[in-house]
Amino acid sequence: MPGFKEWLTNIYAALALFPFLSFPAVWAVVYVILRDKKKSSYLALDVTTVLLLGSVYAMSRQALFSNILFWSVVLLLLIFAGWLGREQNRKRGYIDGWKIFKVVWRFAFLLFSVLYVPLMLAGIVSYLRTI
Repeated sequence: MPGFKEWLTNIYAALALFPFLSFPAVWAVVYVILRDKKKSSYLALDVTTVLLLGSVYAMSRQALFSNILFWSVVLLLLIFAGWLGREQNRKRGYIDGWKIFKVVWRFAFLLFSVLYVPLMLAGIVSYLRTI
């Protein structure tokens, strides 16, 4: 089904171009369907995190000519997940993987949001230099 795959890729590329504009769009659509602000916010945040992953990966590769920044952040997130698991095991005696995943995913949103801005500015500056 190559048509569907291309269509899905094009939709992702369009939304990932400006991930922060897709946040209110996703929030509005989900809010109209569910009528729950909290669930709408969480789902919009999750979708935006996926878009930020792709955007930061592409922009770091473009700006730095390497994937090292992206994979360093992924490593940091894995270390953070391990630390959360250790602390949760100490406190409760068991590990709730789903809760750890949600915390790391929300932290990834924060981290990739912070990285998105300077990488976008670096991309704009590099583009203006070529003109």
